[in-house]
Amino acid sequence: MKRRTVAAFAALSLIAAVLAAGSVAYRVLRAEERGKRAASTDFQLLLSELSGVRSSADLAEAPLRARLAAHYRACPSLLLVAIYERGSGLRWRIPDRSDYLPASEDREAFPSPTYPERSSLLISAPLKGDPTGRLAVDALYSTLDQSTVFAAFRDALLALAAYLAAAAALLAALAAASRGRVDSSWSSGAPAQGGSGGEPGPSPYAPPEEDFSVPEMGSFEAEANEAPATVKDQPPLPEEGARERGGDAGLYSPASGLGWESYQAERLDAELARSASFEQDLSLLALSYDGIDRGSPAYAATAKAIVDFFTFRDLAFERGEEGFTVILSNLDIDAALRMAEEFFKKLTFLLRDYRRDPLEALPVFIGLSSRAGRLVDSGRITQEAIAALQKAREDCDTHIIAFRPDADKYRLYLSSKGC
Repeated sequence: MKRRTVAAFAALSLIAAVLAAGSVAYRVLRAEERGKRAASTDFQLLLSELSGVRSSADLAEAPLRARLAAHYRACPSLLLVAIYERGSGLRWRIPDRSDYLPASEDREAFPSPTYPERSSLLISAPLKGDPTGRLAVDALYSTLDQSTVFAAFRDALLALAAYLAAAAALLAALAAASRGRVDSSWSSGAPAQGGSGGEPGPSPYAPPEEDFSVPEMGSFEAEANEAPATVKDQPPLPEEGARERGGDAGLYSPASGLGWESYQAERLDAELARSASFEQDLSLLALSYDGIDRGSPAYAATAKAIVDFFTFRDLAFERGEEGFTVILSNLDIDAALRMAEEFFKKLTFLLRDYRRDPLEALPVFIGLSSRAGRLVDSGRITQEAIAALQKAREDCDTHIIAFRPDADKYRLYLSSKGC
């Protein structure tokens, strides 16, 4: 998946999460505000019911108490009503027992209710009919119930789930379309793993940010008198080698089951041309297993591991007596580096029985290079990958090195040559 697509998906996901959280906060705050307004309105009705009370003795009248009890039952958000007389204490309360009055407070003359301040509201006012001004009423209301908060979170989570399902379906469709374009672009096909999904983490073999200068190649200026190698510059095939590749051997070497070394440049040039026409990247992997030859079991096991891991046998070739090259179509250098690391781990496990000391490091070294937006030929990218391989061999601890070409410097070099 392209880096731009990943960035867009991450930004869209962040926006969806923020909108979901915002919707929850908005609905909860709106519900709380409505609850406070409803509590204030109901409290005014309660004061109207108590407008005829002139003294504490009036609270003993049965019709008044019946009206107050009916008012309490008709308002679900009304949690507690208490009428006090200054200097004397509690005169009347409904309900008689409340969860908002602890047992220690229930015995006090002026009990203090305990309630969650965020979702409850306590309103107090003197009784208007009392000429002495000693009677007052307290009313505790619930301004935000649990069902409202649950509904807000539920709807937000359902919306996020729908977004994630739609995003997963869209990403699957994009991945399928990308595989279809790659498969139809070349009869041999290529791995549908193009692009890197982000910046890779530190590599145990070669830091991703490493951009070394290759001693064997020198700088672009030092090669001013040398034209890059092309397919036409390759030496002609000897007749004996041609006869060896004829007959039943076909396109693949019987020693490894991979392509002949002499076919690698021609196929690499074709893949480079195809990648340039589709504006895709391409990487080349050069591998060397020190100390083996084509007749050894380790050589055959390494070749089989290459076919099993990289899938496409017609993109893998022999190189010398102890090496191989693999064309990684539609992969940039970061993705190719990660794939090489995974292959090295797998190869280390598969070849443990071919070493005298399994604890010793496997004498396998890998060099990588990529097209990186340049118009290059097979000779150039092969030289870069082999130079990276030599640098990996020279380093005591590093088994994999990725050569990172600078496309701008390369274009300046070509322009200086009049290309």
